[in-house]
Amino acid sequence: MQIKRLLPTIIALLVIVVLAGCTSSFIVQVSAIADPKTSTIDTRYILLNGNTEGQEDDLFFREFSSYFIPMLAEKGYQRVKSREDADIEIFFRYAISDGRTGINTFARPIYETVGGNTINITRTRTDDSGATTTTRSTVHVPLQTFYAGTIIENRSYTLYTSSAALEAYKIKPAGKILWKTLMNTSSETNDLRTTMPIMATAAVPYIANNSGAAKKIRIKRDDPRINTIRKNAGQ
Repeated sequence: MQIKRLLPTIIALLVIVVLAGCTSSFIVQVSAIADPKTSTIDTRYILLNGNTEGQEDDLFFREFSSYFIPMLAEKGYQRVKSREDADIEIFFRYAISDGRTGINTFARPIYETVGGNTINITRTRTDDSGATTTTRSTVHVPLQTFYAGTIIENRSYTLYTSSAALEAYKIKPAGKILWKTLMNTSSETNDLRTTMPIMATAAVPYIANNSGAAKKIRIKRDDPRINTIRKNAGQ
């Protein structure tokens, strides 16, 4: 009986936890693949904007790519300014999708509270001789809370998918792909400046590596590693 009474409360709490989790953390999917025969000698690279008609002096490109440049340096890659000095070219792409909307439906329990008050009672009696007796008493009604029902509520949302990719190609022979690292996350923010350092944080172990399969990494909004990524990028 007690479990049945508590069930609506438990459902409501679970919904609150889920909704709170959606807003306080991100699920980033990272998929990385690399040619196992990739040379570890050819590490000089030129960084290019892989977006259609994208330019390397674009302010967003400069900011977003700055999160990944220190990671590449830690893996031994040396950035150069001209294609003539480079062994490989790395294309950096990024995008955010149009929003897709939906509705979350959840139950909210309703509770009613009764009692908690005091009632004064007065009784008057008349005996056989005609004498009248008056008595007064007080009754306290205890406070009680009971489950009265459930309200079904709807919450609309809009999700945007942020994505980024790094693809490395050999310059000679031209067009030979060496590795690629893909990442994306869906959230209610349509700001790539918010999601890019989060995706970069999740991708750290997989840049220029082979993940074996797509990995899903949960990153909290206040993860200290995000600040480290920003600091390394000079942001």
